[in-house]
Amino acid sequence: MNDVNINNFLTLNHVRHILSEQEAIQVAEEVAEQLRQYAENPSYNSSVPYEQARLISEAGLTAISVPKQFGGLGAGVLTIVNVVKIISSADAGVGQLLQIHFTMLRSLLVGFPDEVRDQVVQDILNGKRLGNALAEVGGKNKLDHKTRIEKNQQGEYVLNGSKFYSTGSFLAEWISLFAGSDDGTVNILLHRDSEGLELVDDWEAIGQNNSVSGTVNFHNVIVDEKYIVKRGLVPPIRTGLTWPQILHAAMDTGIAKGALENAVHYLQHHARPWVESGVEKAVYEQHVIKQVGEFAVLVRSSEALLERSAAIFEEHFTNVEDEALQTELILSVAATRSQSDYASLKISSEIFGLLGASSTLSKWNLDRFWRNARTHTTHDPIRWRLYHIGNYYLNDVPPGEYNTELIKKQVQNSSVLQSS
Repeated sequence: MNDVNINNFLTLNHVRHILSEQEAIQVAEEVAEQLRQYAENPSYNSSVPYEQARLISEAGLTAISVPKQFGGLGAGVLTIVNVVKIISSADAGVGQLLQIHFTMLRSLLVGFPDEVRDQVVQDILNGKRLGNALAEVGGKNKLDHKTRIEKNQQGEYVLNGSKFYSTGSFLAEWISLFAGSDDGTVNILLHRDSEGLELVDDWEAIGQNNSVSGTVNFHNVIVDEKYIVKRGLVPPIRTGLTWPQILHAAMDTGIAKGALENAVHYLQHHARPWVESGVEKAVYEQHVIKQVGEFAVLVRSSEALLERSAAIFEEHFTNVEDEALQTELILSVAATRSQSDYASLKISSEIFGLLGASSTLSKWNLDRFWRNARTHTTHDPIRWRLYHIGNYYLNDVPPGEYNTELIKKQVQNSSVLQSS
């Protein structure tokens, strides 16, 4: 294992240039195998994943979603979600570094000046990563933001505030954030070396430790206007959250798959059969076989839904204004999230009943799958995914995401500003 730390983790060696989607999957499998060496070792549970972050960058995985016209692979949706799934099966915290990176990259390509876009895209092609600083704590809900950017007497834009759940930012080159302004909500890009930007390593959850989703503080940060995009007067599109949501589903599917694979390995090499079973090995015990089969069905169904949602996504890209297709995409991704949420929690929790008491010893670190699943699946409540699906089937109400309320709020703000 490399000696990578806070002083050198941004210094990359050769960054691989992935040439095909098949190669991307192969590389993801190779990187996942390396990540497992860290993830299986409980001594790494609370350490910052400097080595792991550098692995995914040097392997070229962070660049696969850069469109071809900008020099990237331009990987399709299915390849991207499968890469996130594969990495998450080894370490879902590192999978979330990819998830937020791919999410922020998509928003970067719209609205920012070509100069900024080209600058950041080139950094990504060179292995640099994106993080986010969108959410805050302390407000009445997740859409209540206090961070603001305002002009000072010299005409400079000055950013002040604090963010939490800032996934990936502690290890990222560029940080994307939202802030309030006199013109409504704005999207801002900041380089990690910006004066007044403070990145804090304070993410201490029961799981997803390697997502480094802690605090980012802004102390009178001067922001060049070219790194600011006014989005407050333009309501987000209805399907705007389906992209991060399908990537979240890929993560949970990966957790479920990783938990099952590790359980099978333990059953084959370490578990003992129950005394009443009358068999020589745990893998021959009929109740164990049945439950592993049930777990496999959960994983395979999650993967099938993930693949279907990816296909609908590609179709959606060909006609983004088609409302029927928007509805089908939202429903499909919601179903995928619901199934992967259930699969990751059930499998990661119930494997111990099959594996026996010794499997709970800390040396195996098998509880990491449940800790990661339990932490990640709180990201946004699945009950609301099921509500939208049920309301559509029962009452023919078009499904939405939680940005439905954001859309309403921004439309109202737009009307007020335009009438003043």
